[in-house]
Amino acid sequence: MSDTHYFEDVFCRLVVNNEWEEIYHVSSTLQREVSILIDASNSIWIDWGDQSEVTLSPPYGAKLPFKLWVHTHPNMPAYWSATDRDSLRIASNILETAYVLGRDGLLFTRSNLGPDAVCIPGLPWSQENVTQWSKVGEVIR
Repeated sequence: MSDTHYFEDVFCRLVVNNEWEEIYHVSSTLQREVSILIDASNSIWIDWGDQSEVTLSPPYGAKLPFKLWVHTHPNMPAYWSATDRDSLRIASNILETAYVLGRDGLLFTRSNLGPDAVCIPGLPWSQENVTQWSKVGEVIR
């Protein structure tokens, strides 16, 4: 089994168990961003980036709408980079929720907001604060 397949299997198990901090730590150890997409049929799709970038790249065969896009910022804080904002803009009508995992915790956003929602500037996505790793289980399930 190649290293890529091994780590894809590891990430799939971690996703199923909602072990987001562990996903962040593996990504940081490997010094590569990882993108995880969960589609409408609950299939998990893994994509690898380099040390500083991975984009939302829905694979052939993934079913719309996408439930969750998770990606990591190895050894960096959780924030919505320009690349992330572009991905969210493109995915506004086909993605429900997104997470970015950073050294300071998990940052999430949701689409399909009500009229009074506070949004990420210029995007139809909720603006949230980073949830520290010690509190993620209380906020994200």
